[in-house]
Amino acid sequence: MEKNYLSKVVWIVLASLLALLAMFWLPSVSVGGWKMRKVDVFSDLRNDSVLSQLATTDSLVAKIVNADSYLTEMAENQKSSTPVIEGSHLTRDSQGNVVTAEDSTLRAHAQKTVTREGVTSIIDMSNGHSGGMAAFYNALDQAGSRPVRIAVLGDSFIEGDILTAMLRELLQQRFGGCGVGYVPMTSITANIRNTVKHTFGGWNQHKAVDKGGYAEAYNNLTGNYFTAGQGAWVSLMGRGGHYSRCASCTSSTFYFFGTTGAGYATAVVNGTDTTHFSLNTGTLIGHARVTGDIRSVRWSVTNPESMVFLGASMDSETGIMVDNYAMRSARGSHLSKVPPQVMTMFNKARHYDLVILMYGLNVAEAGRSVYTPYSNSIIAAVNNIKANMPGTSVLIVGCSDREERSEGGWRTMKGVLGLIQAQKRAAIESGVAFWDMYTAMGGEGSIVEMVRHGEANSDYTHINSRGGNRIARYLYDALMLGYENR
Repeated sequence: MEKNYLSKVVWIVLASLLALLAMFWLPSVSVGGWKMRKVDVFSDLRNDSVLSQLATTDSLVAKIVNADSYLTEMAENQKSSTPVIEGSHLTRDSQGNVVTAEDSTLRAHAQKTVTREGVTSIIDMSNGHSGGMAAFYNALDQAGSRPVRIAVLGDSFIEGDILTAMLRELLQQRFGGCGVGYVPMTSITANIRNTVKHTFGGWNQHKAVDKGGYAEAYNNLTGNYFTAGQGAWVSLMGRGGHYSRCASCTSSTFYFFGTTGAGYATAVVNGTDTTHFSLNTGTLIGHARVTGDIRSVRWSVTNPESMVFLGASMDSETGIMVDNYAMRSARGSHLSKVPPQVMTMFNKARHYDLVILMYGLNVAEAGRSVYTPYSNSIIAAVNNIKANMPGTSVLIVGCSDREERSEGGWRTMKGVLGLIQAQKRAAIESGVAFWDMYTAMGGEGSIVEMVRHGEANSDYTHINSRGGNRIARYLYDALMLGYENR
């Protein structure tokens, strides 16, 4: 007869659980300068993160709408004047707001900014000089007679056209325009993009984030360039659906470095209409264009040896174009290194009325409060844009909320607060505009709420399409508030 060990297993499990519970009361231990996390087997069940002070989901939503009130309550409850990060210059005032010299400067400029309940305003630090929002707002008045282009440059936070899809749709609904805009020859997120069916073959990609093999001579606003094999091709087909303005377009343009070879390109529109182009244009940035009622276009190249290529687009001749320049792991530092002649010629081939810089996820570090090198690199990037893209407005978008696991659950990464100060400083010192996405989405702990509502991923860092649509509406409202009250 076999022995029954079930009772012993039960006792072992109970003993182990009691041991783990007892370990909760032990003090935290440091090993080699690293502080070990306290053992807390019920941390997920207890849910005592930064948001757990709110009794119900309804009260949470109400508090998130008014971040200032929430932070005030936090400050009053904690009765603490300690810095946000130990040893840093980041501290809170009696209302719970982070207080720095940057915030004081922004508040001074904000006094000249029109506000509206429920809208986080764009704060323009240009004082009417180049790089401010005036150029973009004036361009919107001309959207009925020419293309008005917006370049959104960022990292994995916006890849797959997340956020920019809805921003594009909202702007095109109001000001006209159609098409998904610029698309690189290849993309690692092509299969998840809801605005365009993007397929390709035969290209070799070179990215600014690569450790080697990226030639600075071809560095450009997009952070990408491509070499090609014989017959390399890229196909774009508008998807429509939730973003109906992307279903078709009226023009498609193929971009390349026009002084590096004597290749040829072929465009096939809607599967039938074929046009051939010579690519030896003699200009630094060349382009070939087809027009018409375009629902799909396929570009291919022959004799591409020694040539360098950029991307293709689906545009309209008037209205709004919003180009998504997402590059995973990017920090935006490549923008300061774009050769002036390349920046100038790229701007001539595809002029942007507004450049939005949306970096940060790859910069923020837990416990870090000072980001001076990063701030300086963004200032250099903005200055490069202002010097070589005249008539272009620049908007720096602050980092989103990002969580880190702590003893008490998920909490806003304190390093994010220091990073946002660096982004504010970059906007102030370069004299351009700033939009506080962190505040707009609800402030401290707000991405936890987005995860609960299926608007962000369980890494508590990246948003999904639903979350992107939500934040896009916040940004659209901010842009329109500025436009209507310039």
